[in-house]
Amino acid sequence: MKIKTIFVFVIFLGINFHSLSVKGQVQIGGLADFEIRKGGSDSSPYVNQTPNENISVYTPYLRLFISGNISRKWFVSAALQADYYDGKQLSSPFFSVMNINYMPVDESNFTITAGRFVTPYGAYSSRVLSSDNPFVHLPLSHASGLPISKTLGTLIDGVDYGDDITGLTMVYQRMYTQGIMIGNRVGDSGWLRYNLAATLAAASSHFEYGEHATPAFTGRLVFQPFVWGRLGLSLSHGSYMKRDEMNEVLSDDELKNYTQTLFGTDVELSYHYFTFLASYNWSKWEAPYFDSLGTPLLFVWEDEVQVQHISSELIADFPFLPGAYAAIRLERLISGDLKNNQSAYNYEKWTYDRERIEFTTGFKLDRNVILKASYLYSTNGGTELDDNVFALQLSAGF
Repeated sequence: MKIKTIFVFVIFLGINFHSLSVKGQVQIGGLADFEIRKGGSDSSPYVNQTPNENISVYTPYLRLFISGNISRKWFVSAALQADYYDGKQLSSPFFSVMNINYMPVDESNFTITAGRFVTPYGAYSSRVLSSDNPFVHLPLSHASGLPISKTLGTLIDGVDYGDDITGLTMVYQRMYTQGIMIGNRVGDSGWLRYNLAATLAAASSHFEYGEHATPAFTGRLVFQPFVWGRLGLSLSHGSYMKRDEMNEVLSDDELKNYTQTLFGTDVELSYHYFTFLASYNWSKWEAPYFDSLGTPLLFVWEDEVQVQHISSELIADFPFLPGAYAAIRLERLISGDLKNNQSAYNYEKWTYDRERIEFTTGFKLDRNVILKASYLYSTNGGTELDDNVFALQLSAGF
């Protein structure tokens, strides 16, 4: 059924873009990931991006890319995607990217984008695709579920990752959002790049439609005065909670006042065959809290929860074997305190710290085919989790 859906979609595109081909060029391509994984007994999509503890042979991501010119100043871009987001089954195809773009100024890269696009936050906003990510896994900031929900708020007793209620990541794992964005590349060398967006939700959440009267804000600035070094600054602020029967006790005004504030900075340095990237992210959620059963019938108090993420990675290309490289990433997710306005202690530990090391080696088998081998080693403060994982990934573009 899913293959049939994609086939019908391609035919639809061919018919509807035929008239565009007279004025401009329509480009269609794709990317498919194939993986073999073996993780520990506590493996899950929100722990180590692994379906379960068994040996898995599957396609975590399938993407079909479409772009077309409408005129000299207008163009459209889209990506049809199916993935194992929750680790249980391949999702039905959906548009992770679908937008229209306008470039009003001649001889300028200034662009106005409306629709669905990649969330302009953090260094990994340019590593959404496996072909651009030197590692197999996303960093903890994008992949580790935290005990906070966009329907229930603070989950102080933790998250049962086997239930439908799963914790948010600092940045929404699929890394796309909806809204209006402006972007530009300044100077011939691109010494300054920026993307500023008004969106439906803050970076950790995602809505299919409008939930609140005021938009969220997400933006990224990149300074690159030298070819060997760049500095990135990212910020996101806005409502993250979604209306649901589980939070119907909250008014619309109360719901929109629960916000996420997310700040990040990253530095990348390159020297000969080596690339070093260091990142820091800090997030705070203003959140409601319900009773320990998770029922929306009893609203108890308001909480403020925080978490930090630090990461450093080193990538070394092999000069003796073009297309081959090795990489290592060390990172830590640091739990902050939970501020409880009605607690006698006022501050409590929110969640546990998490540390990961990922070793990866990759080789470009062909121009659009990359093979990677990865071992992910994890330690979790205050809780024993068997969540190390070995993975082989083949990314094939067409």
